Amino acid sequence: MIEDVSKRDERVVWGQRVEVDLMARSPVLVWRNATRIRLINAFRAVHGAPEDALMAGEPLICDGIELPMKHRKKRLDLEARGLIKGAQVIYLGPGRKPGFSRLHVMGAEDPQVSAASIVKIEKPDEEEPFIPFAARMGATFLHGAAVTIHKAQGSQWNTTQVFAPDLYVAAKMGRVEAGHPLWKRLAYVAITRAQERLIWVVRNRLAKPSAPLRVDDLRAAPVAALKLEAEGG
Repeated sequence: MIEDVSKRDERVVWGQRVEVDLMARSPVLVWRNATRIRLINAFRAVHGAPEDALMAGEPLICDGIELPMKHRKKRLDLEARGLIKGAQVIYLGPGRKPGFSRLHVMGAEDPQVSAASIVKIEKPDEEEPFIPFAARMGATFLHGAAVTIHKAQGSQWNTTQVFAPDLYVAAKMGRVEAGHPLWKRLAYVAITRAQERLIWVVRNRLAKPSAPLRVDDLRAAPVAALKLEAEGG
């Protein structure tokens, strides 16, 4: 049905490969966690990202804030700046203190923030994630080049890529949830994450990047953005 629609509606694209350039700003939506991890590592590999560090421009997804109750005000400050679970963030570089990161919170009114960060990058066939750097406590992040359809609920992007081979697997399994085939529920959620354009990726291929990762398209950080780092410790 999607292939038919793509022939008459330019907003729907029958894609032969994952467009890596789009992954820096909007994650590929997948069903299987293994697919998510493979795509993230492929994204980092084609950009030549080192294993022991993040590159400016890499996308992250906030996975929560790990702070004890005595730091409740700091937690509220971070949440007020948009660092809530599920928030999409672009890594800008290291902060002034060890374990701190300069971040751009997508969609936030005042998006530039510096915060103590714990970044986890999962590896294929490895139980424990690789942590390129970490503060003892602070905002936790997973890599944001790909995300499961389940975790994408509530988010939307102008252009959304859906990794259709995962949905084909779900369809073959014949699973039913709440009285509906699982693949239909997944497809509905995935398709409705797209605001303007949907790319339905049907091949397990990754396009080459047209340019290095960039952050120059993000507006310059206001002076107030460094306040949290100055207060941190």
